[in-house]
Amino acid sequence: MLTKTLTRRHFLSTSGTAVTGAMMGAAMPGIANAGADVITAQKKALVFVMLDGGNDSFNMLVPNDGVAYDVYAKTRSNLALSKGDLIALEHADKHGQSFGLHSAAPELASLYNQKRLAFVSNVGPLVDRVVKEQFYDGSAQLPLGLLSHADQFKHWQTSRPDMRKEEGWFGYFADELQSSRSAHEISMNVSLAGHNTVQNGKKDLPYSITDQGSVGLVTNEDKAAMEDGLTESLNGLLTADPKGDPFKETYLRLTRDAQAQHETFSAAMDGIDVPGRFPVSPLAQQLKMVARTIAMSDRLGLEQQTFFVRYIGWDHHDQLLSTHARMLSVLSQALGAFQTALDEMGLSDRVVTFTGSDFGRTLTSNGSGTDHGWGGNTLVMGGPVAGGRIVGDYPVLGLGDDNPLDVGDGVLIPSISTDELYADLSLWFGVRPEALSSLFPNLHRFAEPGDRLGLFG
Repeated sequence: MLTKTLTRRHFLSTSGTAVTGAMMGAAMPGIANAGADVITAQKKALVFVMLDGGNDSFNMLVPNDGVAYDVYAKTRSNLALSKGDLIALEHADKHGQSFGLHSAAPELASLYNQKRLAFVSNVGPLVDRVVKEQFYDGSAQLPLGLLSHADQFKHWQTSRPDMRKEEGWFGYFADELQSSRSAHEISMNVSLAGHNTVQNGKKDLPYSITDQGSVGLVTNEDKAAMEDGLTESLNGLLTADPKGDPFKETYLRLTRDAQAQHETFSAAMDGIDVPGRFPVSPLAQQLKMVARTIAMSDRLGLEQQTFFVRYIGWDHHDQLLSTHARMLSVLSQALGAFQTALDEMGLSDRVVTFTGSDFGRTLTSNGSGTDHGWGGNTLVMGGPVAGGRIVGDYPVLGLGDDNPLDVGDGVLIPSISTDELYADLSLWFGVRPEALSSLFPNLHRFAEPGDRLGLFG
């Protein structure tokens, strides 16, 4: 029964997490259920790449018109990028303003110019619309733990910043689409980052894999006596009779289910190859596994899928210019390789990838870096995306009275809520319009029924 090759150390470090997470899932409260048949089943996948730590996105996407760039350069001071180093983007925003992308992201610039990638400007978690005066006088309803890593990281996964929840909007999808999933079947929500909030549902938990695939209860292929003994012991555990002990019964059931899922996933991987050359970075290798998992969705009996990937290390309080450039390069190369592979596999029209981050960062420099902010820029990529444009109003990058969104040190009030971004993504994914109010209860505060960002034309 124990077939896949891994070290005992890997087994001991991973198997317990899967079982413990499954045991906790039964007691977890869920988000409001909108009723049956609220998501239309279709072959689609959403890939959420979380830039963990707070991406300084106003040094990723930069205005390069004369006056706007001058304001940017003055505000950002010693952190401003040289105008000549920016990669020019071919398509201006709706106001005719032109932009450049950080020189470390040529793959992203190419996708934008091909109209396969769009930027969403100044987006962030909001409970309600906020104006500067309300922020100052304390009358605004603000996200819990504003500027806090832990809270904002979670708000980006739940889009419920008025409360601290343990379930996210991807989890809602699985609760609706896989309500009768058997214990041996793989969840439509696949995580390359272990346990997470966005894929947590009331009834469903994400299925965690690595960039090499699933992890089961395994031993090393070394045929030494110790390995043979461990294999025999583990097989004995899986076939043991718990003799009426409720805890042992539960533990063994969950362990057997986890091993059955591992074997199902591993069998489905057989013969599925991903074309093209991927960089060696962990992010690129994780996205390669995402592409492979999408390609084997039919074998897993899945139509819709979601994926959660974390790229950690964006909390640049110092050494911003060098570290940000290095990490943007890793991100750009990984996303470029991923999109190219999807194209070659004929999957690009069914996959949309987007990024999120804890928060934007302050426009002001703290010396060699920036501090925690609020609104920031993100990207949405894929064949279905109406790309080559900046969605929303790119904010003025001045400070104080010159910027109605600046509440201090260049912390910008978001002009687009995560609700609005996620509503567009959800509708593309197959969620029916009438279900949005249950999925995102605060959405009505930002958009009238039928209003859309227009990410998909």
